[in-house]
Amino acid sequence: MDNIVEILNRKSSGESQYRSAIKFEEERGVYQPELIVRTHGVDHEYVVSYDLLNSKEYGRIAELSETLNGLLDDTAYIQRGERKQPVSSFADALAWLIKESGRGLSKQRYKGLGEMNPDQLWETTMDPESRRMMRVTIQDAVAADELFTTLMGDHVEPRRAFIENNALKVANLDV
Repeated sequence: MDNIVEILNRKSSGESQYRSAIKFEEERGVYQPELIVRTHGVDHEYVVSYDLLNSKEYGRIAELSETLNGLLDDTAYIQRGERKQPVSSFADALAWLIKESGRGLSKQRYKGLGEMNPDQLWETTMDPESRRMMRVTIQDAVAADELFTTLMGDHVEPRRAFIENNALKVANLDV
């Protein structure tokens, strides 16, 4: 954990600080590593679960990590078309590829559909050939009302807390 924390703090843009701890889980009688992330003065604790550490998936990840560790030498590079970039790690290669994939693209953000030009609205929302329609049903009207109030209400803190607590759980995100 100390190595992970050192790497995270080194790569952090200063917005977050990382530290680790060990937590004792009484039910199983084992110690579990914990990552504490302090962002804007607020601590978020992430315990690495016993089940994860003992899963087949984690075992495969650890095995792959051992295989890949030290695989790249000083002459390693990544190439896409005519572009070539020296890399010292797989993380560098992935970051370069992500940056390259966005070349020539422009991104725009809108608060609502009313801010879009008619041709943009047609391309993104109105064209029956490219749009997706989803049916949303409400099982619990009270819970739906609470969620709506949290996300659309005047109070920022409950909305921020909701986003922070659920950001990593998103399965379908339409940006």
